[in-house]
Amino acid sequence: MEHDTKKAVLVENRRSFLKKTALMAAAAAFPALPSCIPINTIKANVPLKSTEIKTAAVLWYSQTGNTQKCGKVLAKTFEKNGITVVYGDLRDVDKSTIFNVDLMVIGSPVFYYDTPNFVKDFIRSLPDLDGIPVAAYVTFGGPEGNQHNAACSILKGMVQKNGVPVGLESFMSISTYSLSFKENDTGIKTIQNTILPDHETYKKIREYAGFIKSQVEKGNASEYKQTLTLREFSTYFKPEWWTKLTVNNHYIIEQKCLGCGVCVEKCPTNSIDLDSFSVNTETCVLCFGCINNCRYQAVNMEYQNKKLIGFQTYLDKNNLKFELPHELKT
Repeated sequence: MEHDTKKAVLVENRRSFLKKTALMAAAAAFPALPSCIPINTIKANVPLKSTEIKTAAVLWYSQTGNTQKCGKVLAKTFEKNGITVVYGDLRDVDKSTIFNVDLMVIGSPVFYYDTPNFVKDFIRSLPDLDGIPVAAYVTFGGPEGNQHNAACSILKGMVQKNGVPVGLESFMSISTYSLSFKENDTGIKTIQNTILPDHETYKKIREYAGFIKSQVEKGNASEYKQTLTLREFSTYFKPEWWTKLTVNNHYIIEQKCLGCGVCVEKCPTNSIDLDSFSVNTETCVLCFGCINNCRYQAVNMEYQNKKLIGFQTYLDKNNLKFELPHELKT
């Protein structure tokens, strides 16, 4: 038995060594890159259909609620200006309700320095946008998450559907990256002094809504450039895959699970099976939607053999609360 235990420890140590070696090799492979090399220009391919906005769609993909809050404030600001708005999570929206809108805005969190593939797939599934104005926004949790390029990728998809770009913006939020939240780390604190989004964030969002409306009414199409940054370069090497090498023991804890289904609802790849309390780690994209939204700590996930907690548990442990804008208090 003792021999087997030692052998198991050696195997695990070897696996950890190989993972760390692979990660260091990948990091060393990235050259120093200037951030001014343009790789793509996002601009209209068709004329603007109209300079009047009567109806709009504001859609988002959101896991912990930050991108949703931004989208709702955008929608409410448009409504305040007399525009009829369809808004909601793009996973739930009835596409028949957005076919004939005069404006479309899509938002997403930055996901491994890019827009999530399932957001891009949603945009590809849209019908021809026929010259309507389109805009994008992203939320991000760190000072440099390649947020401009990620937002450009949303606009690029809509322009390929013959939308006319009129706006692009990014809003910083508190980080929800679960690999930073270890269960036994009593010193966990956010590196941010304030919990974002906050009052200033919402002010910026309202101003962005005004900018979009002004661009359309003036008939102005916008032009944006994607540039080759180190973060953009890293997306070609699938950072999600490398990160998955460091994560293990990802499953649902049967004794804690109440069967509420929130983890299943949040999973964009249908990788969770509550009947067997299992997670398909092959199809999982490590978005942390399951662990971040489980209120009962029933999702097990370990990073470098240390058990993690989710974002909601992290907020509770640190007594952190968001400031809600007036639009979301009614």
